[in-house]
Amino acid sequence: SCRPGSEKVRVVHTEWSPLVRPQKCLLAQQTNIGLGFCRGRWCLNLQGNEVIHEKDLPHLRQLMETHADNELVEAMLVERLTFWSDYGHYIPVYPRRFKYTARIIRPNIGTYSIRDGMSFAVFDNFSTRGRYPNALDTGVDLYRYDYVHSVEQQARKFADAVHRSGTLVQAGEDYFYTHYPRQFIARFEGGHPDVMAARINSSDQPNRLDLGKCRTRLRAGERKRLLESSIYNRFGLPKLSRNRFKLIGSLVEKQRPKLGVLDGTLKL
Repeated sequence: SCRPGSEKVRVVHTEWSPLVRPQKCLLAQQTNIGLGFCRGRWCLNLQGNEVIHEKDLPHLRQLMETHADNELVEAMLVERLTFWSDYGHYIPVYPRRFKYTARIIRPNIGTYSIRDGMSFAVFDNFSTRGRYPNALDTGVDLYRYDYVHSVEQQARKFADAVHRSGTLVQAGEDYFYTHYPRQFIARFEGGHPDVMAARINSSDQPNRLDLGKCRTRLRAGERKRLLESSIYNRFGLPKLSRNRFKLIGSLVEKQRPKLGVLDGTLKL
């Protein structure tokens, strides 16, 4: 295990340059700095608001050991699980769900983080032209807590986020009730990773979102997202979808809530 102060933990201090353009690419640049220190066959990349549940770690380790010498597998996928406002609700609709991302990658084959740091490309022979990695699905969820904030914290995050520079996204006092309709929000019935226990226990309102206050009128684009997500739910992602990976095999099937139930209680 790795704990603060462990010799297994290496902290790399850097300064973010204001000269990087576009500014959102700072996240990829910083990821690549860390990637350059990796010496193993595989590298697991997590951002500051992301956690892998401890129940999934043995499975991930087994996959990495199994495919250690399989050069056809260049990356492994996890699926985003994005919590909304608190620890008791999440978004089951694309692109907050059904969004697969390569987070286990081979660091020594010309792999680099690109764009806003959410995806990787392989530059064969460390050349000048990259391609998306060949990846298999692990079936594991990536717990994302980037929207578990008070309104004030969310507004400050938007103001400071380099990947949102130049956008008009703001967080007013009703942000969590108006940004997504009630049909997009599901109650989370599972367990959180153990490393989140102290933070959840110290939260004054771990389930503060009142679904009754969420808007219910769907916009045209939201109807499309619900239909799109329902199709993905039933048939899986289409082969020609614009993913940032080339899938090896098929995606792991999961139980998912039915979409579009008005009261927001989306049961399996």
